[in-house]
Amino acid sequence: MGILIGVFCVAIFTDWRSYRIPNVCIMVGMIGGLIQAYRSLSWSGLICALGAAAMLFLVFYPFYLLGALGAGDVKLFMMMGCYQTWMGSDGLIHYMFVTLMLAAMVSMIKMAVYTQSRERLFYLARYLKKAVLTGAIDEYEIDKTQRCCVVRLSIPAFISLMLMCAGVYC
Repeated sequence: MGILIGVFCVAIFTDWRSYRIPNVCIMVGMIGGLIQAYRSLSWSGLICALGAAAMLFLVFYPFYLLGALGAGDVKLFMMMGCYQTWMGSDGLIHYMFVTLMLAAMVSMIKMAVYTQSRERLFYLARYLKKAVLTGAIDEYEIDKTQRCCVVRLSIPAFISLMLMCAGVYC
């Protein structure tokens, strides 16, 4: 668990400063999770952890392709999949749910505070309406200069982990 918290601290720091999460950081976390999975349940635990990481990749990678998530966010979620044997299948689902709910709360606060965030919400609504009505999926435009619109998922993910460790949910 100490490795995971350390990895998150580095991920948050680098994400905050440069909007990037280093691959080395993710690899250390993934290796720690895979070792823990192997030590807990031998090869079956290792296979389950790799399967969970692969499943999270398949779920969140399309959001990266659309520009809704950063690559570091997808890698961070994959890393957490490697701890599936520690959290359990339900625990991983709860973790992801709480993380995404915390991110949604941060987004709502940003929309209340920043006009640019509200404009992004309206842009998203127009984009989704066009995609649903016409079936065309255009490139989702992202203005990276509007930093106030960005939600760094490393922070809600870390808070969710701390809540899980504290027993707030399981």
